[in-house]
Amino acid sequence: MRNTFCEFLKLSQQSPNASQLVLDRCSIGLLKNSFYGAIGSAIIFLIVFLTAGLVLLITGSPALLNVLVVISATAFAINAVSGFRKEASTKWNKYELAAPVRRKDIVKSRYISYMSWIIFGIILSAVFAGLAVLVHGNLYFYHVIRDPLTLFCLSIGIALLMGTLYYPAIYLFGADRNEVIIIISLLDAVGIAFAIIWLINAGNDFNVLSDPEYYFFIALFLGIVIILFLLSYVLTVAIYRRKEY
Repeated sequence: MRNTFCEFLKLSQQSPNASQLVLDRCSIGLLKNSFYGAIGSAIIFLIVFLTAGLVLLITGSPALLNVLVVISATAFAINAVSGFRKEASTKWNKYELAAPVRRKDIVKSRYISYMSWIIFGIILSAVFAGLAVLVHGNLYFYHVIRDPLTLFCLSIGIALLMGTLYYPAIYLFGADRNEVIIIISLLDAVGIAFAIIWLINAGNDFNVLSDPEYYFFIALFLGIVIILFLLSYVLTVAIYRRKEY
């Protein structure tokens, strides 16, 4: 990306199209940096998940399946943010400010990378859940669609809420508090997720939900979480624009 920066300085005065091409390459470079920064710990997470998945396929444990599905997205989301302190120690955060990209683009690349790891975790757990059902039969879900959908939506919701809290906080308080912010964000995300679920159920007087009501409330839960995640992005951009380094 350093070479890209030099290219931009040369091309920006020559051709708007050329300079835009370099900007695009810089944005891709930001995503690559986020990926390479997380891949080391991701391998460890992957080994743990593959081991747990094999145990699931051998034992057919319903409890293990539930745990794998619920924590999958959050585990890989933690992986996406765990290297933030290391990046700061290498002065990468100062270098990327000198690159020909907007601070908005820097934040965007982190949110995109974060979402990518969540999707990877969900796909991985879905594969093992599907294989477990194929090997052992449907010993896991009373409602064939509703039960697994609940687990996956809860997993996605907690992961997104953690990112919602983490990114504004890390840009506000600094990377030296990374581990503390991760823990607090995770605990708060779990609490908020269950609070939203409780409020939704309370709005229905805790009655048993019909299928249409269930799908409506699942969509409502995910909708609330996604809106909060997007608002978090806007807030993080605002914080980062005012940040002095």
